[in-house]
Order: sequence, then C-alpha cells, then structure tokens
Amino acid sequence: MWTTSRFPAFWLVPALVPVAVFTIFPIAHAFWTSLHQVMLLFPEQDWVGLENYRNVVTGEYFGVALKNSLLFTLFSTPLVVTIGTATALFLNREFYGVTALRSIVILPWVLPGAISAVLWTWVFHPSWGVINSFLRKLDLIDGSIPWLSDPNLAFVSVMIAHVWTQIPFTIVLVMAALSTLSKEMIEAAELDGATSLQRFGHIVFPHIKTIIVVLLIYNALTAFTTYDIVYAMTGGGPGTATTLLSFQIWKESFSMYDFGAGSAVAFIVVAVSALLIVAITKALPSDLFEDA
Repeated sequence: MWTTSRFPAFWLVPALVPVAVFTIFPIAHAFWTSLHQVMLLFPEQDWVGLENYRNVVTGEYFGVALKNSLLFTLFSTPLVVTIGTATALFLNREFYGVTALRSIVILPWVLPGAISAVLWTWVFHPSWGVINSFLRKLDLIDGSIPWLSDPNLAFVSVMIAHVWTQIPFTIVLVMAALSTLSKEMIEAAELDGATSLQRFGHIVFPHIKTIIVVLLIYNALTAFTTYDIVYAMTGGGPGTATTLLSFQIWKESFSMYDFGAGSAVAFIVVAVSALLIVAITKALPSDLFEDA
C-alpha cells in the first residue's frame, strides 16, 4: 500500500506535472527551436545545430544590444536598491500620514509595465511632456529637450522609468526585514550616543544585508531581461540606442519571423543571466551570509 511515509515523492506529482507541462516543456521546445531553422514563411524545420547562435552573435545588432543590456543593468540595479532602501528606512518611521505614504509608493509596482511606459512617455514627450512644459514655464528652456529622440537621453529616460517601476518591490522587502529588527537595540545605541550613520552601519545594515544581496541579484536579472518599458516607450530606438537583448528576441522572432534565431538569443540571455548571478555572488564578501 502506498503511503506518504513510504513514497513521499508520489504526493509531489500533482504539483510537478503542471510545472513540467508549462515550464519544462516550453523551455525544451525553445531549445529545440534554437537548433533548427524555423521561419514563419518557410514550413520546413531544418536542423542547423549552432548556426543560429553563430549568426546571432556575429550579427549587426547583437553586440549593441548586449552592451546596452549590460549598461542598463549596471546603472539601474544600484539605483533601485539604494533608493528603495533609503525610502524604506524613511517609511519605517512613525509620523503623521506615513500609512497613506506607504500605500502611495507601492502604486508603481501595481501598474502593468505598459501603463507605466505610457505614463513616462507622457512625462518625457518632447512636445507636450510634463518635464519640458514645466521647464518652459520656468523659462529654463526655449525649445524642447528631445528626451525620447536623442540616443543618450532616450537611454536615460527608459532607465528612469524602469527604476521607478522596480523601487516599490525593494521597499516592501526591506521594510519587511526592518520589521524584525529589535527596537530596543536601536534605542540602546541612541542612548550610547551613536549617530544615524553609525546605527545604520553597525546595526541596521548587518540585519538587512542578506535581503540587499537578494535584491541586487533580482534587480540585475529584471533589468537585464526588461522588455515592456522599452517596447512601449521607444521601440528600441532611436536607432538601436535602447535596443536590449530582450527586445532583440522580439525583433528576431516577430519582426524578422526567424524563431530559431529568436530562441537562440533567448538562451544566450539565460546564459548571460547565469553569469551575472555568479559574478555578483563571487564579488560579495565571503562572510556576508554569516549570522544571517
């Protein structure tokens, strides 16, 4: 007779089957596709091996997309974690209206990426955008700043929009970690004359350092694979200024109709993401997770 004590793995089958159907099978099929020539206009699916990977890597746009993705990740990840942590420390205090303020700062996390992109397009639009209109009213500019049509400004604009959408998640996790911090320890440090910076460095940060690492890795992966903000705000332009690898997957698959090349780019993104995780983990102090 089968029992949970004799065959505990058997009871995981109801949970593992959906995972296999909706996760493992699509990944395996995408990998199979990356090794074949699969184009919408040609029904034949010929085996090409690593040819798709070779064509993608040596293509005209892959190097630019990879550079943009790495720069996007390098700049946006620290900003998200730093601003989110600072905001969480501020909201962890008790003052009038803090509950309402906590609810407001969570709103960007609730909005879908496409809606957030529309909002920021409204902010950065060169003709009737909020920023240009405000600067013109202050007589700081005469014309319009091309936030979304200048390559450098477009990259910065998209990055600002992405950071804005990701900060609330950092705030939530850091505040959750701060909620378990002993208030008596903080009060004792204040009585001993410790400054705010000293209290943060010796008490608060050691308590939340593990979640900070998790957030760094999570936000690095989120930034490296972001797509909706780029698609809705700039469409990868102007030119290739905001073309990221995730957007390149869409271009290869649904613009060029080359699903084999698109799948190859997707698996390259997975490989680079894994390298990012390893690099971030290796760069951290070896004693970081001690006493966590």
